[in-house]
Amino acid sequence: MQFTGNLNHHLEKSNLKTLPQVFKKLIKVGTRYILFPALLVIIWFLFHNFFIIKEGINNGTSPAEVGVIFGSKNQENGSLSASLLERLNIGLNLYRKKQIEKIIVTGGMANKGLCEADLMRKYLSDHGVPLKDIITDDKALNTQENVENSLEIIKKHKFKSVAIVSEYYHIARIKLMFNKHNYDFNNIETVSSYGNPLKKYHLDVYLREFLAYYYYLLFK
Repeated sequence: MQFTGNLNHHLEKSNLKTLPQVFKKLIKVGTRYILFPALLVIIWFLFHNFFIIKEGINNGTSPAEVGVIFGSKNQENGSLSASLLERLNIGLNLYRKKQIEKIIVTGGMANKGLCEADLMRKYLSDHGVPLKDIITDDKALNTQENVENSLEIIKKHKFKSVAIVSEYYHIARIKLMFNKHNYDFNNIETVSSYGNPLKKYHLDVYLREFLAYYYYLLFK
Protein backbone atom coordinates (compact mmCIF):
# COMPACT_ATOMS: atom_id res chain seq x y z
CA MET A 1 0.00 0.00 0.00
CA GLN A 2 2.87 2.34 0.82
CA PHE A 3 4.50 1.51 -2.54
CA THR A 4 1.25 2.33 -4.35
CA GLY A 5 0.92 5.61 -2.48
CA ASN A 6 4.48 6.58 -3.38
CA LEU A 7 3.80 5.70 -7.01
CA ASN A 8 0.67 7.87 -7.09
CA HIS A 9 2.55 10.72 -5.46
CA HIS A 10 5.34 10.36 -8.02
CA LEU A 11 2.85 10.39 -10.93
CA GLU A 12 1.12 13.49 -9.57
CA LYS A 13 4.45 15.30 -9.31
CA SER A 14 5.48 14.23 -12.82
CA ASN A 15 2.12 15.42 -14.20
CA LEU A 16 2.59 18.80 -12.55
CA LYS A 17 5.98 19.08 -14.23
CA THR A 18 4.73 17.79 -17.59
CA LEU A 19 1.66 20.05 -18.01
CA PRO A 20 3.61 23.35 -18.12
CA GLN A 21 6.01 21.77 -20.62
CA VAL A 22 3.08 20.74 -22.83
CA PHE A 23 1.66 24.26 -22.68
CA LYS A 24 5.06 25.72 -23.54
CA LYS A 25 5.31 23.43 -26.56
CA LEU A 26 1.79 24.36 -27.67
CA ILE A 27 2.64 28.06 -27.37
CA LYS A 28 5.83 27.56 -29.39
CA VAL A 29 3.98 25.61 -32.08
CA GLY A 30 1.18 28.19 -32.17
CA THR A 31 3.65 31.05 -32.43
CA ARG A 32 5.68 29.35 -35.13
CA TYR A 33 2.89 27.98 -37.32
CA ILE A 34 -0.08 30.28 -36.64
CA LEU A 35 0.78 33.61 -35.00
CA PHE A 36 3.95 34.41 -36.97
CA PRO A 37 2.46 33.57 -40.41
CA ALA A 38 -0.70 35.52 -39.49
CA LEU A 39 1.45 38.52 -38.54
CA LEU A 40 3.30 38.30 -41.86
CA VAL A 41 0.01 38.22 -43.78
CA ILE A 42 -1.24 41.29 -41.88
CA ILE A 43 1.99 43.19 -42.63
CA TRP A 44 1.80 42.10 -46.28
CA PHE A 45 -1.86 43.21 -46.42
CA LEU A 46 -0.98 46.66 -45.03
CA PHE A 47 1.91 47.14 -47.47
CA HIS A 48 -0.30 46.06 -50.35
CA ASN A 49 -2.92 48.61 -49.32
CA PHE A 50 -0.23 51.30 -49.37
CA PHE A 51 0.65 50.12 -52.90
CA ILE A 52 -3.04 50.24 -53.92
CA ILE A 53 -3.41 53.82 -52.66
CA LYS A 54 -0.13 54.94 -54.27
CA GLU A 55 -1.10 53.43 -57.63
CA GLY A 56 -4.62 54.77 -57.38
CA ILE A 57 -3.85 58.41 -56.63
CA ASN A 58 -0.85 58.69 -58.97
CA ASN A 59 -2.94 60.21 -61.75
CA GLY A 60 -1.45 60.66 -65.21
CA THR A 61 -1.61 63.86 -67.22
CA SER A 62 -0.48 62.84 -70.72
CA PRO A 63 -3.12 62.88 -73.49
CA ALA A 64 -4.43 59.49 -74.65
CA GLU A 65 -6.30 58.33 -77.74
CA VAL A 66 -9.01 56.65 -75.71
CA GLY A 67 -10.34 56.68 -72.17
CA VAL A 68 -11.84 53.54 -70.64
CA ILE A 69 -14.49 54.23 -68.00
CA PHE A 70 -15.22 51.17 -65.86
CA GLY A 71 -18.81 50.56 -64.87
CA SER A 72 -20.15 50.33 -61.35
CA LYS A 73 -23.39 48.91 -60.01
CA ASN A 74 -26.24 51.37 -60.46
CA GLN A 75 -28.81 52.11 -57.78
CA GLU A 76 -31.92 50.02 -57.18
CA ASN A 77 -34.12 52.56 -58.97
CA GLY A 78 -31.93 52.32 -62.07
CA SER A 79 -30.17 55.67 -61.66
CA LEU A 80 -26.40 55.99 -61.75
CA SER A 81 -24.55 55.46 -58.47
CA ALA A 82 -22.50 58.28 -56.96
CA SER A 83 -19.22 56.47 -57.69
CA LEU A 84 -20.15 55.90 -61.34
CA LEU A 85 -21.24 59.52 -61.75
CA GLU A 86 -17.85 60.56 -60.41
CA ARG A 87 -16.06 58.36 -62.95
CA LEU A 88 -18.22 59.64 -65.81
CA ASN A 89 -17.58 63.26 -64.85
CA ILE A 90 -13.84 62.60 -64.80
CA GLY A 91 -14.06 61.06 -68.29
CA LEU A 92 -16.22 63.96 -69.44
CA ASN A 93 -13.69 66.45 -68.12
CA LEU A 94 -10.82 64.65 -69.89
CA TYR A 95 -12.78 64.67 -73.16
CA ARG A 96 -13.64 68.37 -72.89
CA LYS A 97 -9.99 69.20 -72.23
CA LYS A 98 -9.07 67.11 -75.30
CA GLN A 99 -6.95 64.79 -73.20
CA ILE A 100 -8.82 61.84 -74.70
CA GLU A 101 -10.33 61.54 -78.19
CA LYS A 102 -12.69 58.59 -77.72
CA ILE A 103 -14.39 57.01 -74.73
CA ILE A 104 -15.02 53.32 -74.07
CA VAL A 105 -17.75 52.65 -71.51
CA THR A 106 -17.71 49.10 -70.20
CA GLY A 107 -20.33 47.35 -68.08
CA GLY A 108 -23.01 44.73 -68.66
CA MET A 109 -26.41 44.10 -67.13
CA ALA A 110 -26.89 45.49 -63.63
CA ASN A 111 -29.99 46.12 -61.50
CA LYS A 112 -33.47 45.62 -62.99
CA GLY A 113 -32.03 44.40 -66.29
CA LEU A 114 -30.49 47.80 -67.04
CA CYS A 115 -27.16 47.88 -68.84
CA GLU A 116 -24.42 49.94 -67.17
CA ALA A 117 -22.78 50.82 -70.49
CA ASP A 118 -26.07 52.07 -71.98
CA LEU A 119 -26.68 54.30 -68.96
CA MET A 120 -23.12 55.59 -69.16
CA ARG A 121 -23.38 56.30 -72.89
CA LYS A 122 -26.65 58.19 -72.38
CA TYR A 123 -25.14 60.30 -69.60
CA LEU A 124 -22.11 61.24 -71.72
CA SER A 125 -24.28 61.94 -74.75
CA ASP A 126 -26.64 64.12 -72.69
CA HIS A 127 -23.61 66.11 -71.57
CA GLY A 128 -22.30 66.85 -75.03
CA VAL A 129 -20.15 63.90 -76.12
CA PRO A 130 -21.07 62.88 -79.70
CA LEU A 131 -22.21 59.26 -80.00
CA LYS A 132 -19.51 58.68 -82.64
CA ASP A 133 -16.91 59.22 -79.91
CA ILE A 134 -18.48 56.76 -77.46
CA ILE A 135 -17.74 53.04 -77.86
CA THR A 136 -19.87 50.66 -75.82
CA ASP A 137 -19.06 47.30 -74.23
CA ASP A 138 -22.33 46.01 -72.82
CA LYS A 139 -21.22 42.43 -72.15
CA ALA A 140 -18.71 42.67 -69.28
CA LEU A 141 -19.92 41.41 -65.90
CA ASN A 142 -16.68 41.77 -63.89
CA THR A 143 -13.34 43.57 -63.96
CA GLN A 144 -11.57 40.86 -65.95
CA GLU A 145 -14.24 41.00 -68.66
CA ASN A 146 -14.14 44.82 -68.58
CA VAL A 147 -10.43 44.69 -69.40
CA GLU A 148 -10.61 41.89 -71.97
CA ASN A 149 -13.54 43.41 -73.86
CA SER A 150 -11.96 46.86 -73.78
CA LEU A 151 -8.73 45.41 -75.15
CA GLU A 152 -10.62 43.86 -78.07
CA ILE A 153 -12.02 47.30 -78.88
CA ILE A 154 -8.60 48.91 -78.46
CA LYS A 155 -7.00 46.38 -80.82
CA LYS A 156 -9.79 46.78 -83.37
CA HIS A 157 -9.32 50.57 -83.46
CA LYS A 158 -5.51 50.29 -83.11
CA PHE A 159 -5.35 52.65 -80.17
CA LYS A 160 -1.86 52.91 -78.70
CA SER A 161 -2.48 55.07 -75.65
CA VAL A 162 -5.20 54.68 -73.04
CA ALA A 163 -6.43 56.46 -69.93
CA ILE A 164 -8.06 54.18 -67.35
CA VAL A 165 -10.83 55.76 -65.28
CA SER A 166 -12.06 53.99 -62.15
CA GLU A 167 -12.09 54.14 -58.35
CA TYR A 168 -8.61 54.59 -56.85
CA TYR A 169 -8.57 51.18 -55.10
CA HIS A 170 -9.46 49.50 -58.41
CA ILE A 171 -6.57 50.91 -60.46
CA ALA A 172 -3.75 48.54 -59.39
CA ARG A 173 -5.71 45.42 -60.37
CA ILE A 174 -6.84 46.95 -63.68
CA LYS A 175 -3.24 47.87 -64.58
CA LEU A 176 -2.11 44.34 -63.69
CA MET A 177 -4.71 42.91 -66.08
CA PHE A 178 -3.83 45.28 -68.92
CA ASN A 179 -0.10 44.62 -68.53
CA LYS A 180 -0.57 40.86 -68.33
CA HIS A 181 -2.11 40.85 -71.82
CA ASN A 182 1.15 42.30 -73.21
CA TYR A 183 -0.56 44.66 -75.65
CA ASP A 184 1.92 47.06 -77.23
CA PHE A 185 0.79 50.30 -75.61
CA ASN A 186 2.85 53.44 -76.00
CA ASN A 187 1.32 54.75 -72.82
CA ILE A 188 -1.16 53.76 -70.10
CA GLU A 189 -2.43 56.59 -67.92
CA THR A 190 -4.66 56.17 -64.88
CA VAL A 191 -7.15 58.73 -63.65
CA SER A 192 -8.98 57.80 -60.47
CA SER A 193 -11.90 59.12 -58.50
CA TYR A 194 -10.56 59.01 -54.98
CA GLY A 195 -11.16 62.11 -52.89
CA ASN A 196 -9.39 61.33 -49.64
CA PRO A 197 -8.50 57.59 -49.40
CA LEU A 198 -8.30 57.81 -45.61
CA LYS A 199 -11.94 58.93 -45.51
CA LYS A 200 -13.03 56.29 -48.01
CA TYR A 201 -11.27 53.37 -46.37
CA HIS A 202 -13.52 50.33 -46.36
CA LEU A 203 -11.93 47.15 -45.04
CA ASP A 204 -14.16 44.88 -47.14
CA VAL A 205 -13.12 46.69 -50.34
CA TYR A 206 -9.42 46.46 -49.54
CA LEU A 207 -9.72 42.81 -48.56
CA ARG A 208 -11.55 42.03 -51.81
CA GLU A 209 -8.94 43.86 -53.88
CA PHE A 210 -6.10 42.16 -52.00
CA LEU A 211 -7.49 38.67 -52.65
CA ALA A 212 -8.58 39.42 -56.23
CA TYR A 213 -5.20 40.94 -57.14
CA TYR A 214 -3.20 37.88 -56.11
CA TYR A 215 -5.76 35.43 -57.43
CA TYR A 216 -5.42 37.01 -60.87
CA LEU A 217 -1.64 37.32 -60.58
CA LEU A 218 -1.16 33.67 -59.65
CA PHE A 219 -3.93 31.80 -61.43
CA LYS A 220 -4.86 33.75 -64.56
